Amino acid sequence: MRPLAVGILLWVLLALPVPSRAGSELAPACGAPEEFITADEPLAQVTAAIAAGGPIDVLAIGSATTVETVSTGGPDSSFPWQMVHELQRALPKVKFGITVRGGRGMTAEDMLALMAAELKQRRYPLVLWQTGTVEAVRGLRPDAMAETLHDGADLVRDAGGDLVLIDPQFSRFLRANTDLDPYEGVMQQVATMPGVVLFQRFELMRTWANDGRVDLERAPRDERDKALAELNVCLGQALARFVLSGVDAAKK
Repeated sequence: MRPLAVGILLWVLLALPVPSRAGSELAPACGAPEEFITADEPLAQVTAAIAAGGPIDVLAIGSATTVETVSTGGPDSSFPWQMVHELQRALPKVKFGITVRGGRGMTAEDMLALMAAELKQRRYPLVLWQTGTVEAVRGLRPDAMAETLHDGADLVRDAGGDLVLIDPQFSRFLRANTDLDPYEGVMQQVATMPGVVLFQRFELMRTWANDGRVDLERAPRDERDKALAELNVCLGQALARFVLSGVDAAKK
């Protein structure tokens, strides 16, 4: 299709009415401050997919916290699944699906190969990429991570999707024993690219911990699964609101 035709099609899709997200149907995101559930840039590809009526396939790439589930929560209890549940509840007329890829100890470079393979299989209007923790723990080069994230962002854009980067999970131990700042800086820089936004999971979780709402590290051992389940639900709700804020921004 010629560039002009693509532009006209996108304009038409964005002009179509997007199904309303009834506020009463959207969970409250566990009191997350607005700054953490508001996307800095519009999510044009997600918006166009919603306007076209879907279906919307979501690709979630990450390490342990993205792919692993709570033992009592079933196979779809991790936070990307919870996000899709919330989006489905908010937009019941649009069909959402999710593919989760990754694993414990994987670096961004490891994940990039998984992402490239998935993007060849189908179109994902929304890609979640959770990374940075393994790089920080191993002290890997931030500039190498930056190059990998840039390559991934280009892949997602060329495949017709929006990319949501997700930074490390809040941990006092991690903060005390690693230098997270260079890796956070890389993610913030990559999030300035077109079609890329950063979901600040670390700072949001720190806010919840300081408020006594959800504090995974200080949960008693026998209540850890319960705390993890609550955390995944809260993150899923917050991430759904984050995505929908990007949809709202694209409609303006």
